[in-house]
Amino acid sequence: MGGDIPPENTIRKRGNSAEEEAPQEPDAVPSSNQIIGKTPDGTVFAVPPTADVISSLFHPKYPKTHVDILTLTVLGLQVFGFMVLPLRTSQTLYLYLFLFWRLAYNVGLGWILSKQSKSQYMVNWVKKNGFLDANKRPKVRNWVENQIKTKMGPGYSFDKCPPEFNTWIFFRHAVDIILLSDFVAYCCFAWSHCRLPTGHGVLWHVLRWGAGWTMIFFNLWVKVDAHRVIHDYAWYWGDTFFQQIQSLKFDGVFELAPHPMYSIGYAGFYGLSLVVGSYSVLFVSLLAHALQFGFLLYFENPHIERTYGERKPLAERVPFEWAGQEQDDEDTEEALEQEHAEHDSNIPPTPSVTDATTDTETDIDDVAVTPEVVEIDKSPQTLTPSASNTKIEGYPHSPNNLHDLEHKYFSRDLLIFQNFDIFRSSDFSTALVVAYAIAGAFMPNFSYRTSLFLHVCHVAAWRTFHSVGLGCLLKAQSENKYLIKHYLKYYAHVNANEAKRAAFDSWKRVYNLSLIMVYVSFVGLAMKTYTLPNQWTVGTELLKHVVGLLLIILQVWCSLESHQVLGNFGWFFGNFFLEEFPTRLNYTGIYRYVNDPERSMGGAALFGISLISGSSTTFALAVYSYILHWWFLSFVENPHTKKLFGSGVRKTGGAARTLKKAVKDGRRRSSFFNQQSFERFDKVAKDVQGQVHKVYDETVDVVEDFLKSAKPSVDKMVEDTRVLLHQSRERLVITRVDKDLSAYDLSKYSIRLKPSISPRQPTSFHVVEWTAPVNHSRKDWIGIYRVGANKDHLVTRISSRGKWQAIHEEEFDGARPIPDRPGAEKENASSSSMQEVQSGTVTFRSNALPWNVGMYELRYHHAGKHNVMASCGPIELYVDTPTDGDDFDSVRNTLSRGVAFALDCEPQLVPAASWHHLPEDVNATATASAKDRDDDDMVIMNDEQAKRIAMVIREAHNVDFTPSVVVADANLSRLAQRVLDTRRVLGIVDRRTPAITQG
Repeated sequence: MGGDIPPENTIRKRGNSAEEEAPQEPDAVPSSNQIIGKTPDGTVFAVPPTADVISSLFHPKYPKTHVDILTLTVLGLQVFGFMVLPLRTSQTLYLYLFLFWRLAYNVGLGWILSKQSKSQYMVNWVKKNGFLDANKRPKVRNWVENQIKTKMGPGYSFDKCPPEFNTWIFFRHAVDIILLSDFVAYCCFAWSHCRLPTGHGVLWHVLRWGAGWTMIFFNLWVKVDAHRVIHDYAWYWGDTFFQQIQSLKFDGVFELAPHPMYSIGYAGFYGLSLVVGSYSVLFVSLLAHALQFGFLLYFENPHIERTYGERKPLAERVPFEWAGQEQDDEDTEEALEQEHAEHDSNIPPTPSVTDATTDTETDIDDVAVTPEVVEIDKSPQTLTPSASNTKIEGYPHSPNNLHDLEHKYFSRDLLIFQNFDIFRSSDFSTALVVAYAIAGAFMPNFSYRTSLFLHVCHVAAWRTFHSVGLGCLLKAQSENKYLIKHYLKYYAHVNANEAKRAAFDSWKRVYNLSLIMVYVSFVGLAMKTYTLPNQWTVGTELLKHVVGLLLIILQVWCSLESHQVLGNFGWFFGNFFLEEFPTRLNYTGIYRYVNDPERSMGGAALFGISLISGSSTTFALAVYSYILHWWFLSFVENPHTKKLFGSGVRKTGGAARTLKKAVKDGRRRSSFFNQQSFERFDKVAKDVQGQVHKVYDETVDVVEDFLKSAKPSVDKMVEDTRVLLHQSRERLVITRVDKDLSAYDLSKYSIRLKPSISPRQPTSFHVVEWTAPVNHSRKDWIGIYRVGANKDHLVTRISSRGKWQAIHEEEFDGARPIPDRPGAEKENASSSSMQEVQSGTVTFRSNALPWNVGMYELRYHHAGKHNVMASCGPIELYVDTPTDGDDFDSVRNTLSRGVAFALDCEPQLVPAASWHHLPEDVNATATASAKDRDDDDMVIMNDEQAKRIAMVIREAHNVDFTPSVVVADANLSRLAQRVLDTRRVLGIVDRRTPAITQG
């Protein structure tokens, strides 16, 4: 039943189900254990108890609704067909049936739930059509009420529950049909392929069936334990309809693996593939699992971010809180243990998506166990006394914030091949070394044995250098600052801090090159030993390739997830070199479940490559590499971690504690477990702590990170194509037009920019006034286009690229107009007043504005289509230029106004020095965090805002910066000084054109 499980672990933190709670009247005072729900409009109600699907649907004592009967009929027909149809027919039929139900789940439910999450689509649709309204549709309403009452029991009151709750309960019926049919169709498809593979002995079949059924029963436990924690509310995505005000303790399966319902929750699919012994079932299982990951990526994670996510700025200076004094070891241990226990007992109900910190209960034998050294906490924390409080050169204020420290030591560093710059000597050298290694794999001049020997030596040399050579250097740096001493001894730096920076920069380059060459050399060896199979389906050739590819994906995901948690500082072992960085141990991301993912999964890719190559030599070198990497972790990294954090280093991870707890619980229930067997299980649990949850969580995060990394390139290509369309005046023909406009008086349509009423709100703020006849469509909209892009004055034939605003926002669902219900036009006509025209205003700001200078026009469109009813223009969008491009104050003042608009005129983002540029209707009051910032500091939330500031600088000062440079400065004075320095170095001549506000 891998399909009927809810999304990843953070959804479990949204609230609890009310299965075991007594119902309560909504207007009554709730008891201490009563679960309270809250709808988006603020209505508070007591959440009635719900019954689980297995009991309500299959237990004969529970009454059945019409939808229950339909569900049982659909399931029964599928089982009956499997029993009577020929095997070959069943294989084809149930493949298509399973694909149908799987797409209905992942695509259909994903689409409708996404719309519900964004705009309460299902609830609004039910309200608009009156399905729960006794006056508009009494028959439908009565039928729905009877269905829900039958499902809920006698303690439920239909009228006392809000429409959001009733709609959710009825939505569960559709979910049950889809999920259960998906499960039954998959089982029928899998068992129709059951066979005994030829060429295998009895022992192989026993092992295969044993492993398969173990995975199936493990999958069953995952589901049961997950439902124990989350109940029906999260299982059926109840938080897309309403919020439950309750927090939960997440233990059991939620400590075992991230995204448990999307990762290890599909172990049964692969277990059944083993049992039936079919590659077809295996590949269909992989496809189904991939679709489930797509559901996670495109609905679940965005929904969690919208509902519970906290906006994380791209650039913000938050001062550190320095510790006043040190605690002794005993007090520190007690404080850490208390913090650990308190966090475990009361997990907050609104976590972040996947990187939420969640400590778990500490066993008796793990006293004073606290987080592993995995992450630099980027929120304000109490720091260790080793942190320095000296000034950083080139910074106008104290370096008591992580932003300045990060951008001092990390500036577009080469991370594998990310941030590659051919004009940077170190990057060019790396490319040359990689090129020679790849070319060596194709050199035909040597005999096979000689060539193989050279490849083996090449792999062994790079691995030895990477793990042993660099490991010894790092250990010497940890013990006596060896590398920094070297740079101080042989190079005349301006000061000691510059020597430290130079040593760390050199270390980063050498480490990155060595890491690349370890894998490039290994791939070269694998290519030399690889032979393409003649018959893929004979023996285990296909299985080896599939498992090998999964192992490669596993390590790729492990590395990406580790870097997401550690950042560049942890990836490059920054705590060996830089004391001024704040260091505190936290469990986030992958480190919540395992102490050291590199120890358990660090060699997965090498073993996967050796499995694909099928060479014993390659496998032996993979083992050699893993041993050396294990030595590096055990004798270099771990001792340094204990040196820094002492008792703060955790002994066991969440996965190990979960397995130990499961073994202890089983020991209590069975007399067959003695102390010796328990100790063996305990040891096994620790040894395999990281192996269980990795294989299945790999694909989703690898795909997610791949899409994230590919998105900028794709976006740039799309943007360039769109710009080319505008420049070449090519037309995108649009057929959405209304041919009959005779009922509308075009003379009563008009639009214009609202005149400026004060110097603080210039015309360029883009408040548009409109007028239209009283019978105008409520789906009218206004778009902004470049002048000349539309030759046709009656119909707009190119896309607005999102630069538009609705006259009435409530009539649109995103970019699509909401269809009118029957009789809506008559209601609008009867409610209209006797006046001939109606008027209003819309405001263009943020992403609705085209952030490119030029001449534009406004177009008023009819009824969600592209008929032009009125236009206004030309209007020039421009950027103010300084009166003196070489004067600091002039440049800073000009930049100040552009930054205010680029940051959407939000006072919490805009520098305090720019508040006088904000519109008068914006309340610019300092928040607690803003009071601690410099008046010139800005908060940049995303890359789009950084691009806007870069555009302002380019147009106003003829200086081109990338968004990363803007993010690094994030300060008005520093940006202004950078502009002046750049202009001086490049010899840019001041250019100014008259400012035109409106043509």
